[in-house]
Amino acid sequence: MTSRYREGQAVIVTTEDKHQVGVIVNAFKVKKKTMYDVLLESRSAISALNSSSNNKVYINRTLTKQLCDSGTITPTFDYNQLLEEDLIPHTRS
Repeated sequence: MTSRYREGQAVIVTTEDKHQVGVIVNAFKVKKKTMYDVLLESRSAISALNSSSNNKVYINRTLTKQLCDSGTITPTFDYNQLLEEDLIPHTRS
């Protein structure tokens, strides 16, 4: 499956009142749309996000490109280390 974001990639998640840095932990398809599970720096996880700004919670494509893809902002936790130590939360059953 091809998707815009890959596992381990840093993204900015926007909610109604704030922006948070997170890391993609899973990508999957639902009705031909790519959805993502994201682990936030607050150590909470959000399941089934996409990058549509029509939603209340979404991956902010503009801020992700400006801040994460450019290397300006990086997560405070090491995704690869969490993966090696099997500490990535299971967001779906």
